Formats: sequence, C-alpha cells, structure tokens
Amino acid sequence: MFKYLLIALVLTGAALPAQAEEPQEIGTLTRLEEKLRQHPEIAAYASRVEASGSYAKGEMGLPDPMLFIEQEDYRLRSDMGRGGGDTMLGFRQEIPRYSLREARADRLHVESRKNRLLQDYAFAAMKAKMITTFANLQKIKELRAIALEQEKLLKTQRQSLKGSVAANRAGLSTVPMTDAEIQEIGIMLAELEEERHEIEAMLMNMLGEAPNVTLPPVEVAVWKNDPADTYPVVIAASDIDMAKKDVDIREAEYGPNFEIQASAGRMDGGDRGGTIMLGLSIPLWASENQKPKLQGAKASLSAAEFDRDAIKREVTQKLTHLKAQIDTSIRKIELFEKKESLLKAAANAASREYEAGKGDFTMILKTRREAFSVRAQAATERAKHTALVADFNRYIVQENCHE
Repeated sequence: MFKYLLIALVLTGAALPAQAEEPQEIGTLTRLEEKLRQHPEIAAYASRVEASGSYAKGEMGLPDPMLFIEQEDYRLRSDMGRGGGDTMLGFRQEIPRYSLREARADRLHVESRKNRLLQDYAFAAMKAKMITTFANLQKIKELRAIALEQEKLLKTQRQSLKGSVAANRAGLSTVPMTDAEIQEIGIMLAELEEERHEIEAMLMNMLGEAPNVTLPPVEVAVWKNDPADTYPVVIAASDIDMAKKDVDIREAEYGPNFEIQASAGRMDGGDRGGTIMLGLSIPLWASENQKPKLQGAKASLSAAEFDRDAIKREVTQKLTHLKAQIDTSIRKIELFEKKESLLKAAANAASREYEAGKGDFTMILKTRREAFSVRAQAATERAKHTALVADFNRYIVQENCHE
C-alpha cells in the first residue's frame, strides 16, 4: 500500500505544473509607462528640450541698449577762461546681423530635437529594463515553485530510502546524501529570495513602487534591416544637422554687424543739439579670426558624418546578433518543453515497471527530478528571451516617436 501511495505522490507532482502566485493586477503597462516618464532621468531630458527651445527664441532678440551721459568740458583743453561745454544724453544699440542670429537659433532648434530623441531613447531603454525586471521576477516565482516541489519530492525519496535501508536494499549513505540535496534546495530558495529583494528595489527606483503584475508577452518590433530606423543612428544624424548649423554660423560671421548711436543735449553756449552715428563692422581680420573657425566647423561636420557611419555598422551588428539570439532562445524553449514532456513520459513508464516489480522506485524519483531541472531551465530561458526582445526593441524608433 505504501508503494502505491509513493507512486501517487510522485505522479501527482509530475502531472501538475508549478503553481505561480496569483498576481494582483494593481497596474497596467500603460500606467507603468506613465510612471516611467516621471523618472528624474526622463524628466531631465524634457527640461533640456524646453531649455534649448527657449534659448533659440532668445537668440533672435537684440542685446540690451546702452544709455549714456556725456559731459565734455572745453576748459580742460583751452587756456580760455570761458566756461561751459557739451552735456549730452543718448543711447547706443548693437544690431547683430539677422543671418547670424537666425543661424544660432536654428542650431538650438536642432539641439532641442536631438534632446527630444535622447528623451525617447532613454525612455525606451528604461522601458526595456522594466520589462526585463518583471520577466526576472516571474522567473523567480516559477523557480521558487519548482524548488518547493523538488524539496517535497526529495523528502518523499528520503522516506523511501529509509525503508530501503531498513530492508538492506540501499546503502546508509543514500539518506544523508538526500538530506544534503534538501539543504541545497534551501540554499537555492534563500538566493531566490535575495534576488527578489534586489529586483523589487530596482522597480522602486524606476516606478516608485514594486507592483505584482504579469505583463503581456513582448513582441519583437518590426525592423527592415535599415539602421536609419534606430535611435542611435537618428541621434547621430541630429549631430550632423547640428554640425551643419555650426558651419552656417561660421559663414554668417563673415557678414557685417551694425550699431546705432544717438544723443541730444545742451551745447556750449546754451544751444541745444543732437548727434546720430551709424556703425558697420568689416571682416578685416577674417583670415585670422573667422576663416579658421569656419574650417574647424567643416572638419567637425565631416567627423559627425564618419561617426554616424560607424554607428550604423555597430547598430546593424548588434541587432543582427540580438535577432539570432532571440531565434535561438525560441528554439531552446521548444526543446526544453519537449525534453520535459519526454521525462514525464519516462517517469510514467518507470512507475509502471515498478508496479510490475521490474524497476527501482529511485528511478522514478530521479527521472522526476530531472524533469524539474528542465522546467527550471525553461523558466530561465523564457526570462532571457523576454530580456533579449526588450533589448532589441529599445533600439527601434517607434512610430509615435516625437518629431
């Protein structure tokens, strides 16, 4: 009777999958994404976008005018005793050329768009980290359930071995060896608990909470093998646009600046009068000033273009490798599931042989333990697959990306 009870316990464990804890749906993916956008790292990029836009508006304005009072005393320049001099009140206004102000403003507009892209890319990276974290949390739940089932199986094996030792059908060492394996399960559970605390701390950092949610399956983003559709390359293209605007600024510096000055007041002798002056700058020292700066800007533009081409190659290599890893991971998960099915079938066959008196009960337990191990490998691989997909997706520019 005891023999059949042991078989029933083992097969019940083989038939039922690991029961994960029921998740409490306290949040949805959309809500969690909104929480991510409130993270200081993401919010900082939003502030940079606003700052660049404000700077661009300021570049189109004029510098503050200068008010002045001018007193000229002729007695300091003449031996004549007559007093007086000119007392003038006026203002001076510098007028930087419009093309230069416009070029500087355009450059800041491009910088603002780049900051927007950096914000989107940082959000995509943090979202991938969040998805990976939830996948690892789910893995821990599955591994913990598997470990508890395996612990239960080992205790069943221990009882069986005690009976076998009493009947001189097993060595004395088999019982303490089983006890050691039970202790190993305890160590595994402690490590899983430690990892769970670490993951919950990561969620608190990202979201301000550690929700117990089950995210929907993550699909691989559509990518047509064009690196121009990835964030690193689009951001590098923004660097090129900024470098072009730097060239425009340097070219605009060759043009003239203007200045206007006007004053009015009392002239020597009591008469009133006024003056007006118009000034115009000339690029007299262009070969020593503007020309080297223009050459440097053009060299920086060339460097930005080379950087973009290098990033294209790196991104293509990275995504191609990730895609291969994702495909391999899918295949491994299928193989693990197939292997687990075969091991369960082997355990059933071993139990029938044992009932017929042709097999050893320890073989049933060994086969079942191997099935547990394969199930744990499958759970780990599923978490890895989700992490790979999330890592792949973070590179791809989404359709709802900010323009």
